[in-house]
Amino acid sequence: MHTRILIPLFASVLAMAALAGCDNTATTSDSSASASASDSAIATSVMTSSDSTAASSGASSSDSTTSSASASAVTDNIPRTDFPHNPATQLVAGSGDGYTDTSNWAPGICFPIAQTPDYADSQVYSPGGDHYPNTTHPTGSQCDTSNYAYPWRDNFCETRPQWANPMCTSGAGHQGQDIRPTTCKANMYWAVAAEDGVITQVGSYTVAVTGNDSPHRIFRYLHMQVASLKVKLGDHVVRGQKLGLISNNFGISNGVQQYTTIHLHFEVRIAQSETLPDGTVLAANAFVPPYTALVDAYQRKLAGDCPTVE
Repeated sequence: MHTRILIPLFASVLAMAALAGCDNTATTSDSSASASASDSAIATSVMTSSDSTAASSGASSSDSTTSSASASAVTDNIPRTDFPHNPATQLVAGSGDGYTDTSNWAPGICFPIAQTPDYADSQVYSPGGDHYPNTTHPTGSQCDTSNYAYPWRDNFCETRPQWANPMCTSGAGHQGQDIRPTTCKANMYWAVAAEDGVITQVGSYTVAVTGNDSPHRIFRYLHMQVASLKVKLGDHVVRGQKLGLISNNFGISNGVQQYTTIHLHFEVRIAQSETLPDGTVLAANAFVPPYTALVDAYQRKLAGDCPTVE
């Protein structure tokens, strides 16, 4: 893993900055880092920023004596079961310029879905997406069997010209990883906490967990069924704890419910400024690639790691 220089800040301030940085944009905090209207053949608009709530505080740096490095050391002793997956940065051909940093930005996390198997892939450039097989007409069904089969496919930095993302070669792109649950059924499969932490955002289809442990990674979960949420703002959660059910919820626009494909959009953000070995400075709240961490977490999940907590 690369060695990074971290500029420490209190996590309570970081949680506010992380959310405010997205809440105070022209688009909703839920959608600015999630699937946009282009992420689904049927999603046509996004919500307003008033649809999400930021926390006034999160886990402080004194809340934990265990770092991500030590958490990783513990999980290093857990067996792993491999599965078919493409390497990090290998996007669907023609779907974007991708990125180059394949670091594990969140070592030791719990895989964010309780049930297996699950399928990381593109929602836009796969059957049922609005860029499949061309850029003008959606073709196929989101329930196509090819969407529910290995191998996994990375889609961080997939083409989204409207979303700034300094980790992407182009400077803009998809800010998380899309994961389909076991079957093409909404409101059946649970999203779970990646780390022990605090709920620092609850939106109309979004939940964020800020990790207790340094460096206080921020994990966001999008397209949740609001009625199923088992957490509220400020709750403390433990690794593997149920958060809510994965759905096709894309919020409400002008009083009309919007939908996307059935999937979990999972993000990892840094809570404080970090400097990469090449001198690139990532500002607090920047998105970082989750795919490598997710592959490792899924391998451990298949071997029995991370039991579900009610």
